[in-house]
Amino acid sequence: MIIDDSREPRLQLGDAEPFRIDSAEVTRDIERSTLTSIVLNGDPFRLPVGARVTLWTGPNVVFVGKAVDEHNVLDLLSTESDDELAGDEII
Repeated sequence: MIIDDSREPRLQLGDAEPFRIDSAEVTRDIERSTLTSIVLNGDPFRLPVGARVTLWTGPNVVFVGKAVDEHNVLDLLSTESDDELAGDEII
């Protein structure tokens, strides 16, 4: 699924304020979901490896995961076991 500018995509790294991006792509299958092809100002966006990444469209969260490299985010269900979650954190 391509999230383009018409859906007002915003990216949030950790607890920082979300910022507007041009587009991104979310791929879902039975085993995992990935967030890829993040574009900011017409260029590929480089993620900080290991960062928690949230993709918003308008007021809605569409994806939450962890950056596994500079261009790919794997969903939290695939990257975290329950005992690795902090306190009352939910997936």
